Order: sequence, then structure tokens, then C-alpha cells
Amino acid sequence: MRGQPSIPDFPPIVTAAEMRGLEQEAIAAGISEESLMDDAGTGMARFVRRIFPKPATAVVFAGKGHNAGDAFVLAGHLLDAGWRVNVRLAWPREDLRPLAAAKLETIQSRVKFQPLDSSDIPSGRLLLLDGILGIGAAGELRGPAAAAVRAVNALRAKSGAHTFAIDLPSGLGSSTPVLADVTMTLGWPKQELFADEAAACTGRLIHVPLAKLSAPGNIADRDRLVTAPSLRPALPERPLFSKHKGESGRVGIVAGSLGLTGAARLTSTAASLMGGGLVTLFCPHDIYSILAAACPPEVMVRPVSSCLEVRDFQLDAIGIGPGMGSAPLPYLTELLFHDPRPVIMDADALNALASGPWLANGTAAFAGPRLLTPHPGELARLIKAWKPDAGKAPRREQARAFTDAFPVTLLAKSARSLVIEKGLPAAWNSTGHPLMARGGMGDVLTGFLTTFAAQGMPLHQAAALGSWVLGRGAELYHRATGFTEPGTASEVMDFAAGHGMAELRL
Repeated sequence: MRGQPSIPDFPPIVTAAEMRGLEQEAIAAGISEESLMDDAGTGMARFVRRIFPKPATAVVFAGKGHNAGDAFVLAGHLLDAGWRVNVRLAWPREDLRPLAAAKLETIQSRVKFQPLDSSDIPSGRLLLLDGILGIGAAGELRGPAAAAVRAVNALRAKSGAHTFAIDLPSGLGSSTPVLADVTMTLGWPKQELFADEAAACTGRLIHVPLAKLSAPGNIADRDRLVTAPSLRPALPERPLFSKHKGESGRVGIVAGSLGLTGAARLTSTAASLMGGGLVTLFCPHDIYSILAAACPPEVMVRPVSSCLEVRDFQLDAIGIGPGMGSAPLPYLTELLFHDPRPVIMDADALNALASGPWLANGTAAFAGPRLLTPHPGELARLIKAWKPDAGKAPRREQARAFTDAFPVTLLAKSARSLVIEKGLPAAWNSTGHPLMARGGMGDVLTGFLTTFAAQGMPLHQAAALGSWVLGRGAELYHRATGFTEPGTASEVMDFAAGHGMAELRL
């Protein structure tokens, strides 16, 4: 594997106030506001057309400031590509700031103006652009801004359209924000997008770089956003012709129990699909025949009586926990704590860790690298077992405190997954789709992560890559099926391991 990328390759996160300061620095250095606006609109258009390669209809909900100007520049590029564009102004046109007014003038002859509360629903695929408020807005919405947000959300609900927010969803942090499916964050990602309650209205995050802006200060201390460009250097280098299966990672999966064999099958299949050279599934004797028949032929299924038997196998990494149930194989904690190889803990392995005394008394020490992958409920159990009062803090603070106390990497799974490890910046995932809320997604992720670890990838980086590619697989699946079909974990797995990884390698 080639050298690993440094953490600063992930775009650093800034506050809205810091972003305004960086913009003012650029303007003071001679870069015009119009130049920044043109770059923002051009960059957003590139991403919109990647998601919607065929021309459709866009409805621009515009405020009166630079956020509206960004939207008008974006609309101009869509018009050039054959799109139809309708414009709905939240304020009278004479209230537009000069630069926004100038950008609207460049497209006015090619757009259709509509009242803010128009009942017209264009036919065909529909995109709503939230250009109402920018990073300078705060507090509860009133008057025209509140009416515009209600209009966006109402049209989205009636039409099934996708809403793309520019920089931040208008009203973010208020009681009535725009419900965005995608947020295109300009320049640098904004901290306000990562509050615990923000994921419901921010949707998928797309980072639109602005090359004319300088980087923020104190970069080593900042949280980061996981994006495709930052992940590409982490991928295994192109293999030599002489490469053999033993060099692609020996993966061990310890999973499954009666009634929960699907989890074991998903995890081991995912490990194989992601490129594990030799994948072995260890399971109890009473489900061996089920899994031997159900798993793909590439997976070697081994019945074991206890986790101690796993120690004797030559493995580069071990994934433990999916579908093990409330009575897992004997000596599970022996494997969790004392095996020197990288171990990915999920599901019932996490429950076993939370149910013992090790977190409460601070004795949880591990013989090798450990990646914990709790969903919100599992994270709550881990925190409660360690420090019950810590569960009242925001999720990021809980995760940071936990990894400061214990030598692990933590992938806190949710709609906005978060990777944290002591001494490294927190890394937030940008991909995903709400229709991922189905059983088996975590099992697939465990398989991906174990393969990456077996191939020598550091656990922080493996967690960032795994969460990104699974979310991207869900996006690509739902695009292929018209954005409406709830895909199974197996279907998303195929898209992630195939199309998602292929997209990263482009």
C-alpha cells in the first residue's frame, strides 16, 4: 500500500463567523465578491449536473443577498445545459442587493417568475434550490424569510422534489428550517451543519471548494469532512501483476447465531466483495450447515466451539459481533481484549463490552488496534456503562471523551457518522440516504471495515472510507432506482463495493 494521506487532506470545518472572516480577507486582498460568487455557482452546477445528468426543472427560492446571487449563477449554468428554471422571490425585486440583482438580470429573459406561494407543480423531475438565507442569518425566522421556507418545504412535500440548500439550509438552528436533501457547503464546511439535531434538515453534504479563499487557522485542531478527493490517496495502490490472494488481506469474521444467520452472511459477503483475499467466517456449530449453504462460495465457513479457536488462524484482521445474540460464543472477551491483531467490534461484541466491568472501572485495555462501530443505541449503552452522566453531552463530546479514556477508534454511526480517535481530528461522513434506515447496513459496514484493516489501512482511515463508500453506495442505488425505492442492505452493498469504489478510483 502506498503512503497514507495526512489528516489535513480532509477539508477542515469552520464556523459561519469564521467563514465570513475568510471571505473578508479575500476581498481585502483584491478578490472581488463577484468572482467568489461566480466560482461558487460554477462549482455547485458541476455537482448538480453530476447528480442530475439529464436536464430537468429547477425552482429557485431566492432571498435578497449573496445567497440568492449564488443561486442565480447556478441557475444560469443549468439554463445553459438545457434546464428549465422558475424563480420565486421572497422579497420584492427592488430589495435585492446590487450583486444579486445583477446576477438575476443576466438570466431574467430565460426564466419564469412565479409568486412565492404558487400552486404550480412543474411536471417531470424537479429540483428546488434554497437561496433564501446565507451564513449571516441567525435566530427564528420571521416575515418573508419564514414564508419562503414554508413554501420550499410545502412544494417539496407535494411534489416529491429534491431540495438543495446553498451553503446552509435557510433557518438552520431555528424551529422551521428548510428540509434539504443535499446541502452544498461553499468554501469550507460549516460547523453548524454538524449539530446533533442538524442532520434531519441538512441531508447529504457536498463540499464545493473555493480556491481563492485561504485555509483557516489552527488547522490541526479542527474537525474534518470526509470527501471523495480526500479519500482517493487512501486507496490501495494498483496491484502488481504478481499479487496473490494472501496479499489482499486475510479476513476473519466471528458472527451469527440461531435466528441471526443473515448478519453473518452479510458481513462475510461484504468482506469478500470489498476485496478480501481470504475470508473466513467463524460460527457456532449449530448454524454451520445453514451458513455453509447460504454464504457465497468465496467465503470459507468454519464451525468453532469458542472464540479461543480463532486465535490459531492466520488472519490480518477480525470483525466480531454481528448476529451473535445474547449468548455469544465462549471466551468472546478473551478475543476482544487479548488478540494482538486489529479487531472491529460491532453489535453484540459492543454489548458484551458494555455489560462487563471494564468500562466502569477503567480497565478496558486492548492487546492491539480496536475499532468500535456503535449505532446510537449501542453508543448510549457504552457511555452508560462508563460514565452515566456523560450521556447528557452532545454526541461528539461523548465520543471524544470516550476515546480520550480508552485506546480505541470510534465510528459513531448515525445519519451523520463520526470517526474519532485520540490525537486525531474528528472526521464527519458526508454521504448517505434516508432509505438506508434498514436492517443489515451495519453488518455490511463491518465487513468492509475488516477488509480495509486486513489490507493494512489505519483504523481511523478505514472507518472514514468505509462509512463514506457505504453511504455513496446507497446514493448510487437510489439514483439508479429513481430515488424512491428502499434498497436492501444486500443491494446497497453491491453498489458500494462496485460503483462506489469505482467512483473513488476515477
